[in-house]
Amino acid sequence: MEYVAANPNKGPTLVRLAWHSSGTYDKMMKNGGSQKGTIRFKEELDHGANAGLDLAVAWMEPYYKKYNRDADLSYADLYTFAGVTAIEALKGPRIPWRAGSRSR
Repeated sequence: MEYVAANPNKGPTLVRLAWHSSGTYDKMMKNGGSQKGTIRFKEELDHGANAGLDLAVAWMEPYYKKYNRDADLSYADLYTFAGVTAIEALKGPRIPWRAGSRSR
């Protein structure tokens, strides 16, 4: 939350990253979504709807490197966690979140 508090203009982009990373989840089929954090790859970032999200992916990379050192952190979890903490930091509601992706 400190990251967004110090850079409030980045908050909406982090929320957008979380949404675009996980918005394809199909509850009935139990597939799609943020698994593997594939939005970080050029092919997905090049999709028109994801324009500008390369910045948010770059902003999160130092956190991935720092916190994945001693933990089982996935890109998918990092991106969704960044989104929910950004909402809270921007005075939005607290959103329940739990880690769940095991893909890196």
